[in-house]
Amino acid sequence: MSTVSIPSAPSAPRPGVQRQAALQVAVMAVLVFAVSFALSPSDVVGAGYGPKLILLGRMALLVAAAAWMMRAAGRRWSDVGLRAPARWWSIPVAVVAGYLALGALAGAMQMAILPALGLTGPDLSAFAGIRGDLPEYLFWALPVALGSAAVGEELVARGFLTDRIAAVLGGSAPNGVVVFAAVILQGALFGACHAYQGLGGALLTGAVGVVIGLVWLWSGRNLWAAIILHGLVDFVSMTAFYTGAVGGAS
Repeated sequence: MSTVSIPSAPSAPRPGVQRQAALQVAVMAVLVFAVSFALSPSDVVGAGYGPKLILLGRMALLVAAAAWMMRAAGRRWSDVGLRAPARWWSIPVAVVAGYLALGALAGAMQMAILPALGLTGPDLSAFAGIRGDLPEYLFWALPVALGSAAVGEELVARGFLTDRIAAVLGGSAPNGVVVFAAVILQGALFGACHAYQGLGGALLTGAVGVVIGLVWLWSGRNLWAAIILHGLVDFVSMTAFYTGAVGGAS
């Protein structure tokens, strides 16, 4: 007796996926803006252990909140890119390409785009106190740049937010165009969280967030390239503040 195989119909999107994702994006946006504006770098540079521990703790809180909401949505960190790359060589290539792209972007925005808009570059005066202060530099260059910024911000921004925004726009199976749009939108949120640098700084940081998001996308939606790139950029920046190569003035 012969049997006929009937292909199964594609599974329909899980009901409420977009509504749940929209709520999660809104909750995370409120949390991020609340903790960002409650404690800015100017409140931490030169301060004691208390503000420094709060600065690190708030990122741990955001990552924990993101993990909880992802679990509620049936998602894991590996689903958003925290996994071994399919091709190991793609990570260093993506990091180098991304670093060069960020350098070109920063130059173009500060020399041409921002002046054309009547804006100045980022106000980095909050970091002026790092210059020549080794303990302060080590705090910002190691646990902040390589920890809460590189790992924490990438998990929350390029990992959680990009995934959840894509779900808002495209349901449970967003296509490439939707994911690209999500990368742009998370960059806008990322820039807004850096409003303490002024409007020009927020726009520049938002563009940086988009470029890092594109690195994540190009590397097969793998977060390791974004984490390493972000850590490298922030570590170099903090070293520049410490040595005086960047003065920390607006």
